[in-house]
Amino acid sequence: MYFTRGYTFHTYTHGSKRSTANFGIQLQGETDFYGVLQQIIEVTYPGSINLKCVLFKCDWYDPTSGRGVRKNNLGVIDVNANRRYAKFEPYCLASQADQVCFLPYPRIRERRERWLSVIKVNPRGRIIVGEIADVAMQAERVAEMSVPTESTENILHIDPDNQEAEVIVDDSTEGSVSEEDEFDAETDEDDITNDEAENRDNENVSENESD
Repeated sequence: MYFTRGYTFHTYTHGSKRSTANFGIQLQGETDFYGVLQQIIEVTYPGSINLKCVLFKCDWYDPTSGRGVRKNNLGVIDVNANRRYAKFEPYCLASQADQVCFLPYPRIRERRERWLSVIKVNPRGRIIVGEIADVAMQAERVAEMSVPTESTENILHIDPDNQEAEVIVDDSTEGSVSEEDEFDAETDEDDITNDEAENRDNENVSENESD
């Protein structure tokens, strides 16, 4: 048993009969390797510094894509349990290893090829934060608001007291008389009336003198 980076690793012989399988190993790189932990080795270097190094001895599955490892459209990775890595490279550093779990698919009949699904195990006490997707499930969009233009011809003003419609007269129409024009017209009428009255008084005075 070995604890590192929040993971608890067991060898296959120790954890094969337990309910928790802590012997799955993953090495990430240009080619990802998946294997089963067989032995935990601690290497001690003599000297005053007391250097130590922990190695994992593993049985690796074949990392060849399509033959030993496959990935479906949903991103689920499977390894072929019947194929092993041909080269003899069983050792890796414990600091490089991530923990995974291999789960078999439920089948009624046993097939010649036995594929195992790879489940990534999160380290205890840590929260793995992935990349946030740029595209949301529902894109937010703010529509541009347009202010409608309405002429005064279609607007009715209602008096709140008698609830009757009041018709608005547009003073800008042709042929309308402004307040200044009305005042000038009234002044001209008053001048004409005063002239007529003065002429009548002069005529009356001349008649009296002749008499």
